[in-house]
Amino acid sequence: MNAPETFTDELLISGGMMAATVFFHAIIITASSVIMRTAGQRLWGPVRFIRDTLVLSAASFILLAAHSAEAAAWAFVMIKIGAFGAFEEAFYFASVAFTTLGFGDVLLPPGWRLLAGAIAADGFILFGMSAAFLFEAVRKARIGDPT
Repeated sequence: MNAPETFTDELLISGGMMAATVFFHAIIITASSVIMRTAGQRLWGPVRFIRDTLVLSAASFILLAAHSAEAAAWAFVMIKIGAFGAFEEAFYFASVAFTTLGFGDVLLPPGWRLLAGAIAADGFILFGMSAAFLFEAVRKARIGDPT
């Protein structure tokens, strides 16, 4: 397993990945917003209920896919730097860190441990963005709102 040349390497990798994943997540949320606006025609009764349920479910699944892709991106970076040899182990670690679960059964090698905190902070930010987006989507789709 390769060790970083300097502490700055870890900071640059962490910052770059966080910037990339936040940007990617912003694109996903913006695209989802556009799709939701197009589904915003006025409907009433059961048709509106079904439409809103399908739209919110689709948005949730899209966000889950985005989170999976972001964790996979972290896994690929960890393989590229030599912290892990296999994608499965790297993805498992990235997912556990990304969700801030932190089991501790798989650890990064010395010299790369700063990445674990960066992955957790990134996940925290991105899950917060997703929660805010879904909260707003539910608020706009509330039953009885004619808009």
